[in-house]
Amino acid sequence: MVNNRYPDKNKQTEKVNESDDFIISPVTHVRQSKKIESRVLVLDYLPEGKGFGQTKQREPIVQCIGTTWFTLLELSTERRRSFTQYEEHSLTKNGEKSPIKQVKRRITINDLTNTGYQSLEEAVFKIINKNEKRFVSFFNKAQPITNRIHSLQLIPGIGKKLMWEILDTRKGIPFVSFTDIEERVKISDIRKMILNRVMQELEEDEKHRLFTASSEISSKR
Repeated sequence: MVNNRYPDKNKQTEKVNESDDFIISPVTHVRQSKKIESRVLVLDYLPEGKGFGQTKQREPIVQCIGTTWFTLLELSTERRRSFTQYEEHSLTKNGEKSPIKQVKRRITINDLTNTGYQSLEEAVFKIINKNEKRFVSFFNKAQPITNRIHSLQLIPGIGKKLMWEILDTRKGIPFVSFTDIEERVKISDIRKMILNRVMQELEEDEKHRLFTASSEISSKR
């Protein structure tokens, strides 16, 4: 897992101006917020479900992560179907028969199996790589959170000096790729910087969230 963290000592108590609510999934049609996960990556597959005892037959469970808000979810699945790690699935039926029966619940990092926890960082990295345009857009449009802190400063490795370089550089021509940002601002491995921030938001009870949906439960492991 990512061990290096860059806590911001100047965080304020004000929240980002967006809803903390969340829609778990279009599959269950349970409205719990305004943020939606339509696709997920598999972290772990439990063909015999979770828990112990023989009081009733346990249904297979998939632990997964959403590809939009990095939401951790548990899904119940058809018994005659296996799932491979990092396999991507849609939560919207779209007229197709889905092996996913329903979204059972939203979970925190503490609820992941050892396998799920160990595969989490790689899954996040895959999502970042696949959605480069979305994250590059963040660097083009990021705004201050309060009058003392800019959202760019919440990304591990970006201090005030680098923040101003990014803001000044994007004024002329917007960034078009990770490589473009790295070359024009002279920084390296921006994917890892984003990865560290996502993991920090998943592992800690952050006041300000850039890339993940908020959780009411602290997810420190």
